[in-house]
Amino acid sequence: MEAVRPLSMAGCAVVLLGLCGVAGASATNRPNPPAQIPYTQLELVLEHGGVRAVAPGANIAGHSSTAAPATPTAPVVPAPGAAAARRLSFPAAIAQLAKRAEISAASAAADTVAWTTAVKADKHLYGTRKSQLGSVLGTLTAIARSGGISPSRLPGLVLTLQNNEQWWTTGPLLASGQRVGFPGSSLVWEYYPGQGLQIQWLGTFGAANGLYGTHQSANLAALLNQALSLAVSRGGGIAWEYNFSFDGGSPPWVSAITEGTAVEALSNAAVRLHDSVYLTDAHNALGIFQAAPPQGIAVPARYGSWYLIYSFAPHDYVINAFVQSLIGLFDLAYQGDPLAQQLFTAGNAEARAALPSYNTGYWSLYDQYGESTLNYHELLTGFLQTICSQTRETTTQALWVLGEPPPSSGSSGSSGTTGPSGTGGTAAGGTGLSGTSGSSGATSSTSSSGASGTTGASGTTGTSGPTGSTAPAGPNAVYCTTASAFQADLKQPPQLTIAPVKGAHAHRVSDIHFKLSKISNVSMTATYGGGTTSYGTLLEHHGADYFTWRPGRAGAWLLTLTAVDLAGNRKSQTVTVTVAAARGR
Repeated sequence: MEAVRPLSMAGCAVVLLGLCGVAGASATNRPNPPAQIPYTQLELVLEHGGVRAVAPGANIAGHSSTAAPATPTAPVVPAPGAAAARRLSFPAAIAQLAKRAEISAASAAADTVAWTTAVKADKHLYGTRKSQLGSVLGTLTAIARSGGISPSRLPGLVLTLQNNEQWWTTGPLLASGQRVGFPGSSLVWEYYPGQGLQIQWLGTFGAANGLYGTHQSANLAALLNQALSLAVSRGGGIAWEYNFSFDGGSPPWVSAITEGTAVEALSNAAVRLHDSVYLTDAHNALGIFQAAPPQGIAVPARYGSWYLIYSFAPHDYVINAFVQSLIGLFDLAYQGDPLAQQLFTAGNAEARAALPSYNTGYWSLYDQYGESTLNYHELLTGFLQTICSQTRETTTQALWVLGEPPPSSGSSGSSGTTGPSGTGGTAAGGTGLSGTSGSSGATSSTSSSGASGTTGASGTTGTSGPTGSTAPAGPNAVYCTTASAFQADLKQPPQLTIAPVKGAHAHRVSDIHFKLSKISNVSMTATYGGGTTSYGTLLEHHGADYFTWRPGRAGAWLLTLTAVDLAGNRKSQTVTVTVAAARGR
């Protein structure tokens, strides 16, 4: 899971110059414009037959605004309603919902037109464009036949269909993982080859956190209000679903890292916009944190609860997604939400106990199976730094969230508003909108080995909240110490040890065993008589492994193994190997 960081204006200008030249020359209104836009970390917004590159979340009405809205539009969440029957086509499912008055006749008519328009467009496309739009049509058909079309799910599905129809008939071809947008909206979309454009919810709520951090109140309200209008009834609350197949999971599915970031963004918005309605929405998003997979993301653990990166993968414990979900729960609990406090407490107990097992001593583990990539190692480090800051706070609110007694009268601590009394406040405001512990930064999606989506740009660090004591102490100190260790890992060279090589003979294969401390690219060279032969480079994980080597002649050889970790740190070891003459010669 990568985070979204809006690029600097200078960087945007440089990239824009290159993109505008390509887009202006190639993207047309013809059904099959031939252009293909190279990948950029900026978001490509489709408009007027071309594309405009912007920082994520900055394309509302074509510009960014720092002015706070006078009266933010109240967010509207679709009613849950009952799902249509199984084995229906998508149009038939819509008709059944309308017949039962689950949706209005006008909505049913508009959604049916969107379907027929896309089907008609698909017949005139070919190649990549036809396959992408066709795959979206196929996904909607599959969801309908499974009985998954419900009133709350329908708006997101239809919007996905409409935007894919628009892009693949008028827009340029895209590189895999490219983020795109549409005028008048700051929703972040991503291109998944073979599945078209899909709403990247993690990127969307990451962009919302970016808008919060840059005080773009009007854009923040507009983005979250649109996101809320596409929320789905799930797990006894609301959630934001992914409607594409991923890593063995079929749509629709949800993710802890996305839902945690959504709760964080809504909590931030309540503070920035002085509107407690967003706290109610954040509270309503807690349903899947209580529901078991595949409906929800909560699984019981030894010390509390674990929140899953994928609702369809109940046995994959990804630590970065888990920690980010706790950050969101903390932010909502900080506003006086008792349920968020309970969910945070259950997750916090498990995370503190599990986190040391994700530290190899030289690098982080991504899940219980393997090490993190560089992007995920840095992402996890940032998340740990944020939750370290949160759990070190000494405001009354923070101590209540952490289940610790409030400071005694007259004791020093960080400043802040009066915290919750008794069991805390309510979801709709509690004791009032006080400053939260700070955003963890705009998070984005991750690739198939990570959270929900492909790799994006790295995220902003967000604002830091009020801090109390300056030194970590108690059970929560594990977040701070592990964050520091992972930060140090970025500069620590790998440890490489070559085992003694015995019994090597010319023209016979020998195994060159070695031990490695962290995931690295390992190469081997063999030198004899002034000549050196390279045996290539392999990406190796920490632990024991070996190269196979077949010396061409007897004598003293120098074998050198070089390990370069993902952060570029290098370590080499050279050993002398005495090779005996070939047997029988």
